[in-house]
Amino acid sequence: MTKTNSKIEAWLHDEPNWRQKKASLLRFWLHNRVHHWFGIWPFFKLIAASITAASPPAIAHLIYQKISAPQAFIAAAALIFLLLFNKLIDKIHSIRDDSRALASQETWVRFGDLITSVKSSATLASNKDNTVSAALGVIETYTRQITKSPKGSISVSLALYNGNGTSAMTIKHRNPGNERPTGRRLRNLDNVVGHIACQEGPHPRVVADLKLLGQEVYFSPTQSKCTYRSLVIIPITASGNGKIKGFVSIDSVKPYAFHGSIADQLVVTTEPLISHIQDQY
Repeated sequence: MTKTNSKIEAWLHDEPNWRQKKASLLRFWLHNRVHHWFGIWPFFKLIAASITAASPPAIAHLIYQKISAPQAFIAAAALIFLLLFNKLIDKIHSIRDDSRALASQETWVRFGDLITSVKSSATLASNKDNTVSAALGVIETYTRQITKSPKGSISVSLALYNGNGTSAMTIKHRNPGNERPTGRRLRNLDNVVGHIACQEGPHPRVVADLKLLGQEVYFSPTQSKCTYRSLVIIPITASGNGKIKGFVSIDSVKPYAFHGSIADQLVVTTEPLISHIQDQY
């Protein structure tokens, strides 16, 4: 068994231990939260705010000479510390008390209820492609919201097996605005993680960082360069016999974008849309 195969086996069957869970949580914060706080523009804003906070004692020493240099330094350091502490409290508060996010979550759930109430047979055959692409677009929009990702960093695709077998697969649809190719047959299918997940059953699976599974699977099956790092793979099945027909993949350019409850929330909330998609085939 190669090193890549052993990593894939661990991904499919092994439960992470507590050290791996803590490491995954740390990587999630580094790639998906800290980056937003300490980007280039937030850094410059923080420097400007720190200079403003430290200016009163500096002016009092340099211009009016009312305090000594050590006193000015201590006062400036104290003001900068209070500024940073206040920003940290604001950030924690915004994470814990975001009522708008809760209201938006309820809106998505109600939207799913609406989709469920509409029979898939009501979709005209000529509109099937449009309704599938629209559903993928809704999933992409919702994923961007819960992962706090900019437009273009999330991609949602539908891949289906060709015919009744599982030896060939084609990308049928992508979310609107997605510039990746469609209609292409997946190359190196045995190394495509979506296909590998489908062979293991109909349960959704998360790839925290595709790069960590090995170079053999870290590639794009439809284009020359792999532009994504983390994925959620949701197999879709036939309503009659439960046979797996393909999968919906939701991927992000950032690793660990779907860590923990984010993936669970994504799968549960988009379930009506996934059902609507698979009912079209």
